[in-house]
Amino acid sequence: MLQGQKTYFKYFDAFKFVCELFVVSNHLRLRGDWSLTWMHAHDIGLPMFVTMSVLLFWRKINWDSTDYPKLKHYFKRLLTLVVSWSILLLPFWLDRFTHRFPDTWQLYLVPKLLLYGGCRGGYFLMMLIYGTIFLYILHRLTGKVVPFVLTLLVATYYNLARDGIIDDFLMMRHKFAMFDTDYLAIRFLFYMEAGIFFIPYVARKIKRFNQYAIFWMSVVVFIAISFTRSDLVSFISVSCFVIIFGALLYNMRCDKLSSWAVSLRYMSLSIYLLHFVVIDYGERAFRWATGIDPAAYGVVVEYLFVLAVTLPLSWFLSCVIARRYPTIKHLLL
Repeated sequence: MLQGQKTYFKYFDAFKFVCELFVVSNHLRLRGDWSLTWMHAHDIGLPMFVTMSVLLFWRKINWDSTDYPKLKHYFKRLLTLVVSWSILLLPFWLDRFTHRFPDTWQLYLVPKLLLYGGCRGGYFLMMLIYGTIFLYILHRLTGKVVPFVLTLLVATYYNLARDGIIDDFLMMRHKFAMFDTDYLAIRFLFYMEAGIFFIPYVARKIKRFNQYAIFWMSVVVFIAISFTRSDLVSFISVSCFVIIFGALLYNMRCDKLSSWAVSLRYMSLSIYLLHFVVIDYGERAFRWATGIDPAAYGVVVEYLFVLAVTLPLSWFLSCVIARRYPTIKHLLL
């Protein structure tokens, strides 16, 4: 490869797309019986999506003053996206929010906007903002090892508390009114941190081995461990898989992306945002227009319905509209 030639990660976009399908299924699973409730494999979606989303960004960071324009650009993009998306869905999420807190919604509105963004899905963008700020400052002050160990300890404590193995002294599962630590950046700090130096470190170490053999071994181990009903075991299996598989993807590079990979890159974030709209409002509109409730036929049928609506919408927004309007393309990428 010629010096100075730009390189791409061959399968990042495809796997982010797959992770999004897991994320959609997980949100439906929360509403009913899902065929994988006995297996923790569905937990991989959001952690892997978080890791893939920040890994390429961290590669651009030099950990000096030259980072400030990159950070400013990154935060400006995320804030613009969450504000635009919240305004677009304002009639829907604000109405639901005021009904949930009819007497005190004014008190909780500002914290909701600051912590989670306005609409559903906004919390992911806010999590990226707060998590990136925290980890960047921590790395500049302490170096590489301390942030990794600290975020690993926090994540381990979080999952021990969720599993009831230890008492939750720090109230990591605390819920007070609209505040829920499950949706704060602290839950995914370890996965964000893993992309800074640990995944590149593991990628260098496994280069001399057969990449595909390691991949299939990691899949088998992940599935085997996932049969255990335990939040802690799920965290261990998912974390190992995210790091090993992330390192494998990190090593698979090319000098040009295929057209389908470019399309999937454009679609990955829009799928995340749009599937909330389809679940919350698309199903309601379909039920009103046809009298048919997809959820009444089971969560699998509902899942296929959501994908059947979300994927074309995402493609149209990301591959047709965004290419005509640079501002939208800039936000989605």
